[in-house]
Amino acid sequence: MSMRTLDRNKTLFGIFVELPTPAAIEIAGATGWDFVVIDCEHAPIAAASLPDYLRAAEAASIRAIVRIPSNSVEWIQAALDSGAAGIQIPQISSLEAARQALEMVRFHPIGKRGLNPFVRAARYASEPTTQFMERSNREVALILQLESAEAVKSVDEIVKLQGIDAIFLGPYDLSQSLGRPGEVNHSEVLDAGERVLRAAASAGLAPAVFVNTSEACAAWRQRGARWISYSTDSFLLAASMRKLRNSLSE
Repeated sequence: MSMRTLDRNKTLFGIFVELPTPAAIEIAGATGWDFVVIDCEHAPIAAASLPDYLRAAEAASIRAIVRIPSNSVEWIQAALDSGAAGIQIPQISSLEAARQALEMVRFHPIGKRGLNPFVRAARYASEPTTQFMERSNREVALILQLESAEAVKSVDEIVKLQGIDAIFLGPYDLSQSLGRPGEVNHSEVLDAGERVLRAAASAGLAPAVFVNTSEACAAWRQRGARWISYSTDSFLLAASMRKLRNSLSE
């Protein structure tokens, strides 16, 4: 399912998958989330596991983005060849880094992505190669994470690149970069984040953000966020279990 064809002004809600099981993706799909972000940056999810995670997403009719650990060709190839609907690249802090990501994600004539027509994304060569390349360029979403003071300074240049679909604000790393570690509600963090989201929206890109509370969700929606990743499966499971356990003792 393509994320590139979605209305970027429509609010979508997703969840980060940190638990190393495809069942978490099926549950997210069954409970009505719009997308999942399979977190290979901070969770113990290996590249070799991605095909099974993506099969679970297709079975559950939910769009699956893969967040890779770094802006590296090896991880980009692994995620895209496995059939991700989108790829999310962390720690983009400059125009040069954004260009590098774009070149590695898109096929000719937009970029220089390595071509292998025998992978899962190409339906194991059952799809004509040129059709596979065109479909990938047309359907696979590219989300760049901006989460540093340097990135905020470069955002107006980054959003001008053709071939990007969303700019994702990482409040926690941004708070560290601004000297306010963990203070995601500090005015400096909020102001810098709002600048990032405004720049994305003005360029026709989806403004995206991570939140961990309903209050933060409402606040960032007011600041223009449209693709909202609400917490992680592990946190939500723990919170639900804790609430239930406490209620049993009342």
